[in-house]
Amino acid sequence: MRSTKLSTWLLWALALFLLGIATDYYFLHILFHQKQQEALQVMEDQGIAATPAGTPETTGADDSFLGEKGDSSAPADSGKDNFLNSLQTCAPEVAAQAVATPEALMEYLQKSVGIEKEEVSLENYHLTLPDGSFRRVHLITADNTNAKDRVEMRFFKLDAEGYPERLALKGDETLESLLALGKVTRHEVKSELLLRDKTSVALEKHDNKVFEFQYNNHGKILSCRFKECQCQ
Repeated sequence: MRSTKLSTWLLWALALFLLGIATDYYFLHILFHQKQQEALQVMEDQGIAATPAGTPETTGADDSFLGEKGDSSAPADSGKDNFLNSLQTCAPEVAAQAVATPEALMEYLQKSVGIEKEEVSLENYHLTLPDGSFRRVHLITADNTNAKDRVEMRFFKLDAEGYPERLALKGDETLESLLALGKVTRHEVKSELLLRDKTSVALEKHDNKVFEFQYNNHGKILSCRFKECQCQ
């Protein structure tokens, strides 16, 4: 009798164990996989793409230009032009000098007002190598003015998706030697201008054309991207 009860208990224990395994398999393998597939389908239907691990993102000022993909095309101009109206609001004394474009404004400020101090904070060169691959040379100005070498040079190649991957430098490279590896297809510069009348300009140029700037005219700030502007 006792042997029969023990056999029955063992059979129930075995049945419960197998039931637990089956339940775990269902929830962890079948149901979870099904839910995962449903979630992915929803993402695809909504046009949402998962970000690959390790994809570079813009993380700060010194990566300003590296967040963009590696083609050499300039950012699109919206076509909106309220430059003159915004300039008249923020700096009517400058607008009276027949300044019609951002480039003309920069030329007027530099030549007529005068530069007290100019500092380039970022500089970026896009290169196309003879084999068709792409490189970037990135120059960063150190904040520490007591630094012996204030400019840090970084070198990047572009991966299959067009994102920069940093390459190690030997230490004896120069800007000229890196640029000589290929053809410069785009040049970007960020700088800060302190003018003699104590106004200032934060300026970004692409291929010597004004891309974006903020002109602080004694508290009134004119901000423009191409000719789309606002005065604050």
